[in-house]
Amino acid sequence: MTAATSELFNPADYFTFVLDQEIRDAGMPGGYCGFALRLAATPDLDRLQQRLDLLVEMFPKASARIELQGKRYAWVATGRRIQLERHQCQAVEDEGEESRRIVLEIFNRPESLPLTVHWIAETGGGTLLLNWLHPLLDARGAKILLDFITSDHPERFQESPSLINAKLAQWSFWKKLQLLFKAKRHNNEANSLDSCLPTGIEQGPQTLKLKVRRFDQDQSRRIAKLAQQTTGLAGRTLYYLGCFMRAMEQVGPPAAKAGYCIPYAFNLRRQGAPTPVLGNHVGCLFARATREQVGDRKGLFEHLLAQHTQAVRDELDLAYLPLMWLGQWLTPARYAKFLRKQHSGGELSSLWFSDLGDMSWAKNGFLGAPVTELTMMCWMTLPPGLALLVGQLDGRLSLSYSYLSPAVDEAWLDQVIARMDAELLENDEA
Repeated sequence: MTAATSELFNPADYFTFVLDQEIRDAGMPGGYCGFALRLAATPDLDRLQQRLDLLVEMFPKASARIELQGKRYAWVATGRRIQLERHQCQAVEDEGEESRRIVLEIFNRPESLPLTVHWIAETGGGTLLLNWLHPLLDARGAKILLDFITSDHPERFQESPSLINAKLAQWSFWKKLQLLFKAKRHNNEANSLDSCLPTGIEQGPQTLKLKVRRFDQDQSRRIAKLAQQTTGLAGRTLYYLGCFMRAMEQVGPPAAKAGYCIPYAFNLRRQGAPTPVLGNHVGCLFARATREQVGDRKGLFEHLLAQHTQAVRDELDLAYLPLMWLGQWLTPARYAKFLRKQHSGGELSSLWFSDLGDMSWAKNGFLGAPVTELTMMCWMTLPPGLALLVGQLDGRLSLSYSYLSPAVDEAWLDQVIARMDAELLENDEA
């Protein structure tokens, strides 16, 4: 891909682009995501800029623009440089708090580029912010991009074709059709249970705000053990989802309806694979439960686990790939209606959620600087106006809650987070 060439969106890129358009139509910057790495020392900023230049050379899509070509959207390379943006914390007592303020200020600004990188300098260290447009790459790709920047062997990070397109190419027409109907039935089931929502207000200008809950290693190990005991080989994702449903139910959902529906993604990349870097390579499943089921902790996790097991048995983890392929031919507005609206006309998602897994760096840290904290953030549609991003750094669990204000009441969210802590640790005292 050179400055004169283009690359069509893959089906998952378009899926995220449609949601990006929904966010923009509501007066917000778009479907941007961010990783903020708090570093104990200043990294080699010249080397960082050199790697950003190499990134555009090896992966021209990193600074491309989006263009409509016929009925499909594509990335068109521009060759534009990704310039490291430098910021300086003011002389304040709490530089960490000042750095977080600047991160949110950057994240809330209107943006036209698909990828920006920022260094927020503090005394003796600072925060590195990677801010990217979701259609460009998914969260696992963002981690690989950061690994590319720090690697002594960047040549190993060669781009490869879309994993979704590769998977679709393996299936016969009839196999795709079979999976398509399975996905449609699954989607109809998700749309039949009206979803409780965290938003009391759904109009007017919104500001993205952030709350982060960090657990120490002992707490993180306890949560991991409880998740293993509760949801077994299905992993921790279902544990996080069930705990959040219970926390929201115990505090009381501002828009109380029949139950909860939380979409969650799974990644098609092999574990630890250095490629693909750009593009989205994810599928989608739903965790659904009635309010009555959420009230019974043991019963809820048994229900979610059985639901997940059945979904995998029915190949529903792959069934959405043909559905996303078909969605490429719909206009963003029509596709968005299919993705978001239930039969009743309400919003499908009670929450946006992503379990990013291990986000640790080697002992050398990021370009020689130890990474002490990881914060994750994203914009989301309104409703639901709330997203939970989960990740681990050196065995320590972090939960980042991105929310729209004033749509989500801060006092209400504080109560939910307290209950979430208690549920994760299986502690009745919040």
